[in-house]
Amino acid sequence: MNETSSNSRGNYLHQPVFLEEAVDGLKICSGGTYVDATFGRGGHSVEILSRLGFDGKLIAIDKDPEAIEYAKALNDKRLFLHHGSFSELGNLLKSLKIEKVNGVLLDLGLSSPQIDSAGRGFSFQKTGPLDMRMNTSRGQTVYQWLMGATFLQIEKVLKDFGDEKLSSFIASELILRRDDQDCGASKQFPKTTSDLADLVFGVIDGKRKRHYYKTHPATKTFQALRIFINNEIEDLKDLLEQIPMIVSHSGRLSVISFHSLEHRLVKFSMRPQTAQSNNYSAHPKRLGFFSDKDTIKFPNCTIKEIKKIKPSRESIQENPRSRSALLRVGEIICAKQGKEWI
Repeated sequence: MNETSSNSRGNYLHQPVFLEEAVDGLKICSGGTYVDATFGRGGHSVEILSRLGFDGKLIAIDKDPEAIEYAKALNDKRLFLHHGSFSELGNLLKSLKIEKVNGVLLDLGLSSPQIDSAGRGFSFQKTGPLDMRMNTSRGQTVYQWLMGATFLQIEKVLKDFGDEKLSSFIASELILRRDDQDCGASKQFPKTTSDLADLVFGVIDGKRKRHYYKTHPATKTFQALRIFINNEIEDLKDLLEQIPMIVSHSGRLSVISFHSLEHRLVKFSMRPQTAQSNNYSAHPKRLGFFSDKDTIKFPNCTIKEIKKIKPSRESIQENPRSRSALLRVGEIICAKQGKEWI
C-alpha cells in the first residue's frame, strides 16, 4: 500500500506505489465489477471509481477497521465495503449474488498510516505495544503469542516468514528472558517494539563478525511476526486459488507484492499448471517452506502473466518504502465449452 503524503489536516493522500500502473492493468470497463481487496487509504479505489460509469461496481475489502471507516467517508453508491480478509472474497460475492467480477487488485503489505502509528506496533522505529494485528478487533497480539509460544514455534516463524538465519538464537533469547525469573532489568522480556528491536539487535550484533547493516537487524523478525500473526501467506494463497473461479474470462488480476514470499506465490499462480507442478516438485528450495501440497491447482482456468513492473529509480527516491515493490498483472484464461467460457 505505502501511501506516503499527507495534507495539513493529517489525512493521508492517496499515492500508493504503482497507482496508475496497477489500475491500468485492470483494463477498466465503465460498467464492470471490480474488487480492491486491500483498500488501505483508498488510493486505488478512488482511481478505479474515477474510471467506472454509473452502472459500475467496486467491492472494497480490508482487515483494518480504520481503513473501513475511511472508506465509508467516500459515500459512493457504487462502492460496497467488507471488513474482513480478502480470502473471504468468494463467499462475499455469493452473498452479493455476484457470479463473476471483471478484475481484482491486491496491494499487499502495510500502508504508511499503519507503519507511522506507534500504537499499531508495526514499526521498530517508534515505541509502541507489540500488537501488529491488521484487524485490531480480534485475534492475539504478537506479545500475547510470544508469551505462550514454544522455542520451536518462535524459531519456525522467524525462519519461515522472515528468512532469519539467526532465528534459533533470537528464539532462545526470548525464551530465556520470558522463563528466567532472575533476569536483570536489562534482560527483561520485551513488552514494546523498541524492546524487541533492541533484543534482536543485541543477538545479531553479537553473532556477526562484521557490524555494518544495510537494514536494521530487526527488520526480518518484525516482518515474520507480522506475517504470521495476520495469517498473510495463507490468506494470499486462498485468494489466488479463488481468482480463476471468480474472475471472468479475459478479466485481470493486478498484484503489488513487497517481499519474497508474496513474490513467489504470485509468480507461481501466474504460470501454466504443468510449469507450476514441475517447479514445485523439482526445485523445492526455491519456494522456501512451500511443499508439493501447496501447488495451486486451477480447474479449467489459468492466470497468464502479461506484465511485470519494478519501481523506477525516481519512485524509490520519492518513496524509499517502494524499493522492494513488484507489480504483476495477469489475465484469466478459461477453457471454452460449447458457446460458454468456464
